Amino acid sequence: MPFRRTIIASAVCLIATPAAAADSMTDAQVEQLSSAIFNDIVAGKPASAIDKADELIAAFNVRQAKRAHACAESQEQAEALAKKNDAEVTMELTIVGPAWCDGYFYKGYALIDLGRGREALPWLQLAHDRAPLNAHYTNELAEWFKAQKDWKRSFGLFEEALRSAETAPDGQRALYKARALRGMGFNKIEMGQLDEAETLFNESLTYQPDSPAAANELKYIKQIRGEPNT
Repeated sequence: MPFRRTIIASAVCLIATPAAAADSMTDAQVEQLSSAIFNDIVAGKPASAIDKADELIAAFNVRQAKRAHACAESQEQAEALAKKNDAEVTMELTIVGPAWCDGYFYKGYALIDLGRGREALPWLQLAHDRAPLNAHYTNELAEWFKAQKDWKRSFGLFEEALRSAETAPDGQRALYKARALRGMGFNKIEMGQLDEAETLFNESLTYQPDSPAAANELKYIKQIRGEPNT
C-alpha cells in the first residue's frame, strides 16, 4: 500500500529498494556486522562488540544525515510506523530492516556486560527511539529501569513492549509477550500489588508455559502471603 510521506526500503522482511550509492554499507553488510556483534557478546567479548557496534552506528548515522530512518522487524511494523508518521505529518521517513538499529542495542547490552550500566541507558534509549515498535528493545530498556528500582517507569515500558509484540514476527510474539508480562508482574510485586502480579505471571504462562522464572515468582507471591506452595 502507498504511504504519503514514507519510503519503505529494507533488505529482507520489508519492501526491497536499492540503497543509495553513497551509503556506507549495504543491507547485507549491516546484517553480517550485526551477527558479528552478537557473536562477540555471546563469546564474552563485550569490548570487541562495542567496537563493531560503533561501526554499525556510524553507518546508520550516514543514512540518518540524509533522511530520517526507523527500523522494523516485520511488514506489519513497517506499515504501522508509516501510518503513524503520516498521521503526525512529521518528516519523510525511510523504514529499514532491524539490523540497522542493532548497533545501539548491542552497545548498550555490551556496556552492561562490562559493568558500565549507567553508560548503557542512552544507547538502549536510542535503540528504542529508532525502532519504537521493537518489543525486544523495549523489554531491555524496561529491564534497565527495573534494575534501578524505578518500578513505575519499568512497568510502563514493559506494558509498551506487550503492545508492540503484536507487530513482532510470528515466531517472536509469544516470547516477547511472556517476557513483558513477567516484567510487569515483577514490578507489581515491588509495588505491593500482589493480586495483579499473580494475574500477570499466570498470563505470561499462557505464552511460555515452561518458564521457570514465572513459576518461581508465583511461588514467591505465595510465600509473601504465607500460603503453602502446592
